[in-house]
Amino acid sequence: MNKSSIEFAPISGALGALVTGVDFASELTSDSLKLLHEGWLKYQVLVFEDQVLTNEQFKSAVKNFGEIEIHSFIPKIKEDDKIEHLGTTKNTEWTPSTNLYHIDVSMQQVPTKGAALYAIDPPEAGGDTIWVNTYAAWDALSDSMQQFLLDKKGLFTAAHRKALDGMIRGGQKTHAMATAFLQNPSEHPIVHTHPETGRKALFVDELFMWSIKDLNYDENEAICSFLFRHISKPEFQFRHKWRVRSLVIWDNRCTLHRRVDDTNSKRIMHRLPIRGETSPKR
Repeated sequence: MNKSSIEFAPISGALGALVTGVDFASELTSDSLKLLHEGWLKYQVLVFEDQVLTNEQFKSAVKNFGEIEIHSFIPKIKEDDKIEHLGTTKNTEWTPSTNLYHIDVSMQQVPTKGAALYAIDPPEAGGDTIWVNTYAAWDALSDSMQQFLLDKKGLFTAAHRKALDGMIRGGQKTHAMATAFLQNPSEHPIVHTHPETGRKALFVDELFMWSIKDLNYDENEAICSFLFRHISKPEFQFRHKWRVRSLVIWDNRCTLHRRVDDTNSKRIMHRLPIRGETSPKR
């Protein structure tokens, strides 16, 4: 495949590009892969439509961006022990809801580098995904707020914020569960530097960031509420309407995302995480 046939068309003013001239069912040249990587770093979210892929071709496509990571806590498809199966299911009180803005596995010491979603059976309407440009969210803050946040660290837990809140209020038994989750949180800088682009980005997560270290309860409520409102501004966003065989690959180091829960229709997606290479660093 000639790299000159690959084109990137920006989808929004904030981030995201529709990529044409790529068929992941065919072998890509080294020049094409270099161009795709450059486009990934520039646009943060790449959309490839009408990709008819086998499971092996899906994995090969994602391996162009990094090593596949295995998450044991997410169900896999029957035919492959690496490809995750995501379906629309009702969230229980303790189940993380992906309709909150989040960074994939931000509770790990080394979060994923990126991820890919492949639409198998999306709804005819609804079930979109929204991505947020965390470079832009950082750049839009005032100098004073940036200076305040530069040395702050977030505490990220394996149980999502709403579940932990419920556990703490649920009596002695669930309080003990919450305590266990909170004993060994991961610490990440609220502001980190992308290891490849060198740009600063916010590293906050409405789903798994429990608190900001060294701030008291009232300060945490105020600052976290502000940050969660800030990242949800539409000027930082790109919203994707899924079609059958849409493939989206995003950079987890400079984006947040969430699913829009506006449909009860079936929504079947295949997902592959891309292994992280380093902890977030200021």
